[in-house]
Amino acid sequence: MAKNIAVIGNSDSIEYFRLLGCETYETRGGVLTQEQFDEVVKRRFKIILVTEEVFHRYKDRIRLRTLRMFPVVSVIPDVRGAVWTNQGPRPGGVAFEEIRAAVVKAVGQDIAPK
Repeated sequence: MAKNIAVIGNSDSIEYFRLLGCETYETRGGVLTQEQFDEVVKRRFKIILVTEEVFHRYKDRIRLRTLRMFPVVSVIPDVRGAVWTNQGPRPGGVAFEEIRAAVVKAVGQDIAPK
């Protein structure tokens, strides 16, 4: 299963996914060339996860990919930008909102707690 997943982002944010056996693509400062992104898409992954830093830089290109069935492209929080409380990371930011929008699109309603 992990071989069907690609993760793009800074080394701190993607290391855990590498340990799980996912294909990882490290960026420096969120920089990813069109050729690099195209190469990831050509590999026919089922799921591509990108950090918030990468998403902000390439959101138009990434959103074009989300219009297709596969690969599913989703945003994950960047470890460096996480806001932690006593209960763990605080929900919010672009990763949370993108996932919420995907759920609403898939099931037809917002199921996240208010």
